[in-house]
Amino acid sequence: MVEEQAPASTSNVDGDEYEWVADEPRTTVSRFSLNGGDRMFRTIQRPPIDDWKACIPNTSRRICSKYQWGSFPMYQIAFEHMGYKLPFSDFEVAVFRYLHLTPSQLHPNSLAFIRAFEMTAAYLGFLPTIPLFFHAFHLQWSKPKGNAANKFGWVSLKQSVKLFEMFLESVRGFKDSYFFIKPLNSVSWQSIIYWGPAKDATGAPLIGPDGRPILDDYSRFPLSWRKSHYLKPANDFIYSTEELTVEELSNYEQMKVFVGSFPRKTYEEEEGNVVLDESGVPLTKKSFIDTRRLLACKSAAEMEACFREMSSIAAKLRKSKAAKEKRQAAVLGSSSTAAPSPGGSDMDNARGGTVVVDLDDTVANTNADNQPRPSKVARVGEGEASATGLTPPSSKFMLPPAIEIPGLVKKSSVSISDAEKAIMDDMGPEALKNELIDVMVSAFKLMEISSYLNGRECKYLAERDSAKEEAALLRQSLEQAKVNHAAYREKYKLQAGLVTQLTEKEQEAARLTTEKEKLEGQVGDLMAEKETLEGKVKALESRFGSSSAAPDSDELVVDPNGEYRGFTRAALVSRIFELEAQQLDAAKSSFDNAVAQLMVLNPSVDLVVEGASELKEVQDGVIVSPAVEED
Repeated sequence: MVEEQAPASTSNVDGDEYEWVADEPRTTVSRFSLNGGDRMFRTIQRPPIDDWKACIPNTSRRICSKYQWGSFPMYQIAFEHMGYKLPFSDFEVAVFRYLHLTPSQLHPNSLAFIRAFEMTAAYLGFLPTIPLFFHAFHLQWSKPKGNAANKFGWVSLKQSVKLFEMFLESVRGFKDSYFFIKPLNSVSWQSIIYWGPAKDATGAPLIGPDGRPILDDYSRFPLSWRKSHYLKPANDFIYSTEELTVEELSNYEQMKVFVGSFPRKTYEEEEGNVVLDESGVPLTKKSFIDTRRLLACKSAAEMEACFREMSSIAAKLRKSKAAKEKRQAAVLGSSSTAAPSPGGSDMDNARGGTVVVDLDDTVANTNADNQPRPSKVARVGEGEASATGLTPPSSKFMLPPAIEIPGLVKKSSVSISDAEKAIMDDMGPEALKNELIDVMVSAFKLMEISSYLNGRECKYLAERDSAKEEAALLRQSLEQAKVNHAAYREKYKLQAGLVTQLTEKEQEAARLTTEKEKLEGQVGDLMAEKETLEGKVKALESRFGSSSAAPDSDELVVDPNGEYRGFTRAALVSRIFELEAQQLDAAKSSFDNAVAQLMVLNPSVDLVVEGASELKEVQDGVIVSPAVEED
């Protein structure tokens, strides 16, 4: 268990960033921060995955605080008692994203409604959608305690037509039992983060140098409390009837009919005794989906059993009513005002009498078993019998109850036509007795045939109901498979994008590797050239060092003082040219000085100096110029 360590505090250290949050969420410290995680529920994901971790916040963190990247706070009751598991389903994520809320910003009763609605839709065989859910549920914001203006607390859902019972009757018991959830790997990040095009300040997608959109990471739902949800009116989140599709309207009506068919519940005292009214009839109330019991189901089989138990009595009542309507149709279809055909069969003659039957619908009352039995009514009054022993035409009498269906027929009004009355008046007692026996035999025979046919029909109906239940389960499995397929497609798209990015990165890495190898070759060549130059430098230094260290005998003759020992070749050549120039200048100066002396010493002699030069010499009495060497 990873714990954040911080000194104890009773205030929210996030400061002014959460001034808009009500005082209660801001000041309630997690009890796990104070007791070190004692009795902390750690099963937050579906086995056998291990992608998430429940961590204890430090005492300076609150349910509305921001946590590290990819982490978000959550109440323990959602995982321990409501059946939430990570990763959240697509429908749950869609609700959080539509409301622009983090899950902990919703009241736990609202979290329970989301799960119960999703499970009910799966059982009834239709796909839950955001328009359908927010047509069945509206928003209401909790009012902060005290004089707190412009502050907001938990967000709750209220039902437009009540279908689900509340999960928590009291708001206590969940506020201080929270922790934060930390993703452990990329798999858990992908369930709450998705990659999408990055956008600039105007909302336009950013395009990279290669012409492709730049991808950025987005959260699938907010990971911390947001004020932006409260900036919109609560009515903006509601879907009206006109905004729903025909299928969604049909699904909503199907859910209302399903819940409306539940048998009524009886009020009970604390000791478990049934509460009766003044007439001794148990007091009843409407039944709704038991949210707490439904969310306690750990598997699909338990959920099926829970729904079946809720609707089993209602299903029996529907079947009983359908059978009763069939029998009523059969009785009314056998009634006719036509006289019996002379040559007709016994069945035709049975339909020929004029019979008026008035049947009350007693099955529609789902609390019929708790109603008192009707008082008995005498079939024939003693003073109303005629001399012939027949019932007068205006007589009213009770028909016997149908076999195995008590209370199906309460009262019936029987009328006898004038023709039948005249015939029976002409018949004697023995003939009437025989006629009555024949009619009774026919009636019992009809009842036997009806019982046989009803039994066989019930068998077929049972098979049909079983087939319908199996079809419902298959539809549910199909819808779940569709949802899983859609989720898999989304994950596949994300993985395909990541694979494309990986391929591009691998190609770029290969290109950089090639450039690196090329540059390494160039560096090797330069290093070899450097080593060659260093060798030459060392050779020159060694030559220079050896020449300067030990001068030979000729150098000592030419340069006994070692004046030119450190000179380079270029310096020596330059020095030679310099000395040669100095010698020429000295010779010219000496020649000019000699000429000048001769002219001073022989003032009367006109000396001819034209053509004389320091560079000429006298050979055999002739002045000749020095020879110029050809290159």
